[in-house]
Amino acid sequence: MRGYKFIAFAASVLALGSLQVAGTTETENKTGEFVATKEWQVIAEGQAIPKGLHVRINLQTGLKEAKLLDENERGTALQSQQGQEADENEPLSLDYKPDIIEESLRRVKEKKKSYAELRKAYKEFQKNFRTDGELIVQLIDQYRNFSKTPLESELRSKLDSLENLEYLLHQIDNALLFIDNGGLDDVLLPIVVNDTNTALRISAMRVLGSLTSNNPKAQIKVFEKNFGSHLAQILTSSNNAGEISAALHAFGALLRKFPLAQQRILSTSGTQALIKLLQSPDVELRSKSKVVTLISDLVQEKRFVLETSKDAPDAASTVAQYVLLEFQPWLQTHGYCAAVDNVLAKHYLHLLEQPEIVEQFATALEITGDLCSASWSQSSGLRHALLTIRNRYANSQDEYRLEVSQALSKLCEKLFNKPKHTEL
Repeated sequence: MRGYKFIAFAASVLALGSLQVAGTTETENKTGEFVATKEWQVIAEGQAIPKGLHVRINLQTGLKEAKLLDENERGTALQSQQGQEADENEPLSLDYKPDIIEESLRRVKEKKKSYAELRKAYKEFQKNFRTDGELIVQLIDQYRNFSKTPLESELRSKLDSLENLEYLLHQIDNALLFIDNGGLDDVLLPIVVNDTNTALRISAMRVLGSLTSNNPKAQIKVFEKNFGSHLAQILTSSNNAGEISAALHAFGALLRKFPLAQQRILSTSGTQALIKLLQSPDVELRSKSKVVTLISDLVQEKRFVLETSKDAPDAASTVAQYVLLEFQPWLQTHGYCAAVDNVLAKHYLHLLEQPEIVEQFATALEITGDLCSASWSQSSGLRHALLTIRNRYANSQDEYRLEVSQALSKLCEKLFNKPKHTEL
């Protein structure tokens, strides 16, 4: 029994001694200097460490550790990791970070320089900024300063000016501003009438079409400058596909919804010029389709106005102008019916691969059918052409061609009164 008590007493003394040693060691670590090495060492609670060390939190033990900086870490490593600092009240050491300061200052200077450049560029932009109106006036003045005699070196600048005008003059106000500042007299009229360069004439007529499209005031000004006759002359004499296309665009923009211009221009050279395009073997099918589209649009326009304006007293003046317009008799006089018949009868094989052009012709035949039905219904060449195209499209897998085929079936039924006729 005594032996047992003695053993227990000895164990207690040893335990107490161990605690005292541990307490002494802990106290010494708190006050002792941390000696850093190249290996990670635990920082005791409350223990001070020298500046310039690499400090981290060991995620496995949760203890703070520190070591000397490696050579490749000097100047870049901070005394924290995972968003923690070695001592929150201790300022970051800059002993090994002069390059960071220099780099920061350099970047600040660069940013200031770039901001200054941006501000300068913005001021230049403001200084050079022009409204549409200012641009139009500038382009007109620029064109006035070009030499009167054709110079190849100026051609590109002239074409660029006209291209910019074509874009700007789609807007009604811009078109009127262009006209008020002499654009018709100083820019477009000299080119359309006298210039020998085809590219310039094409660009000028595109500008003309742009400024007159759906712009009644501009149409009146262009009509007063006799552009209609000049365009008709180009349509009659030109063999250039691009020039014919541009002239047709400007011609149609001038005539649409302008019965006075239709009366004056189509009664003289206008109708003859359109029919001559249909009759010419040198004019491509696409241009001829534009001709029949313009003709059918004008016929439909008059028909629509007369039908819808019967009970509109305020439209009496407009109706009177359309009543006086005898476009259909002029078409008959100049051979419209025979010209369309001849185009389709001769070129239907080429049309087989151009369904969009076939549709334009089919629409034109439908609208002007009352004018030409007597001759078209007796034309075996026209019937053969229409039925051939219809049958080819009817067997197509293309949905668009099937729709055109259906339109041709209705047209053939109307013209030939044989809806079940399919032989060629």
